[in-house]
Amino acid sequence: MFISCLTTTHPLQSLTVKLHKTNQDKDILMYPDISPEPEHQRWSVRKYAGNVTLVLKDIRLSDDGLYECQVYKDQDCLNVIRFNLKVKDTVHPTPGSSVLLPCSEHPLQNRTEQVTWKVVNGRQSTDISQYAPPNKPSSSTEKLLKPLYERVRELKNGSLLISDVANDDELWYR
Repeated sequence: MFISCLTTTHPLQSLTVKLHKTNQDKDILMYPDISPEPEHQRWSVRKYAGNVTLVLKDIRLSDDGLYECQVYKDQDCLNVIRFNLKVKDTVHPTPGSSVLLPCSEHPLQNRTEQVTWKVVNGRQSTDISQYAPPNKPSSSTEKLLKPLYERVRELKNGSLLISDVANDDELWYR
């Protein structure tokens, strides 16, 4: 993942870059990097075509959160950028089995608020109760499935249970 922090003509070696995750008490990256901690080895700073860029490899669910990146030239702060990193979890169930998609807003709680699940396709999202997969040619060997909205059930904690999972269910859900 690449995050642009600043466009500059200054050489990268003359800059100091600090990255801070807002829910932690310490900087998670300092450039030039003087820490051998494993967390710091996943983050790096590069300069591409005049852009000072943060690079994150081996993205994890724990990377989810609000960050602040500060770029300095000597004692002068050249730029501060704040960004929210949202990491999507992936699930790969066996066809015919059931899968549980947890509600990240209310984990393991019985809730009274309404939760709406959507199928996301590019920039469009469709309520799961109205989702219809794109038409495709039928095959005589292909099992006819109930529509997705008939195979899903929302649990009390907001999570979504999909039963009799099919390959066509390999979608983004929110």
